Amino acid sequence: MTQRNLFNRQDIWLFAGLILLALLAYAWRSSPAPDGERFAQVTIGRQIVWTASFIGDHATFESDSVQVTFSPNAGAARFISSDCPDQICVHAGWLYLPGQIAVCVPNRTSLLIVGERRPQNDIPDTFAY
Repeated sequence: MTQRNLFNRQDIWLFAGLILLALLAYAWRSSPAPDGERFAQVTIGRQIVWTASFIGDHATFESDSVQVTFSPNAGAARFISSDCPDQICVHAGWLYLPGQIAVCVPNRTSLLIVGERRPQNDIPDTFAY
């Protein structure tokens, strides 16, 4: 009696191709698409105190309690430091898509990426009934 392998060579190539296709689809879906001009907006309270374009050199906004840095090369912005106890705004990381926001609640400071959104970002991810 001959022993039969569970997978043959063609099955392994098929699985490898499907995994590669799934990784490429994930990378394409998660990469930001160019959607025109974007800029970062810093708000303290309800007042916009600073707006920075992602064109040019690195820019930094500093107030008494927070520091926000922008990286035009990556087209992203983030909180660098804050004197709040939890540092949630700092741990939010780099923001680069329009509509992304990081908020420092104790300092009443927010960082918002403003720009044109892609249509697929406006549809819900799931429906619950």
